[in-house]
Amino acid sequence: MKKFLFILVLATVTFTCFAQQKPNVILHLQSSDTLVYKSTVNQIANLKKEIPQARIELVCQGPGLDFLLIKKSKYANKVNALDLTDVQLVGCEFTMAQKNVRKEDLVPFATTVPSGVAEIVKKQQDNWLYVKMGF
Repeated sequence: MKKFLFILVLATVTFTCFAQQKPNVILHLQSSDTLVYKSTVNQIANLKKEIPQARIELVCQGPGLDFLLIKKSKYANKVNALDLTDVQLVGCEFTMAQKNVRKEDLVPFATTVPSGVAEIVKKQQDNWLYVKMGF
């Protein structure tokens, strides 16, 4: 009986710890459609409103890299203006090389990773939740 109670208490503590864990969400943007951009900004804002402790990383690759370009930064600036904590905008360096885009061409609050797809795979291996942005 003592073993059973010990296991029950241990399981309860374990489940409680996991239930209170900060959710990590990786968003994948691979579109140049401005309607998708608008939706992405709204989804980030809605997610942070409903789950304020969520950590969000938006990976922009392929045509989605345009989201981060200074010359097309209307929607990236909207995300930045929301002044949300734990939201990171990330560009794919592989896409940047293909499009001859330099880091200086991206909004200053963006970071980069060598490969957007590899970043997504690594985050999923670390139990991040994956959401594909778009219609």
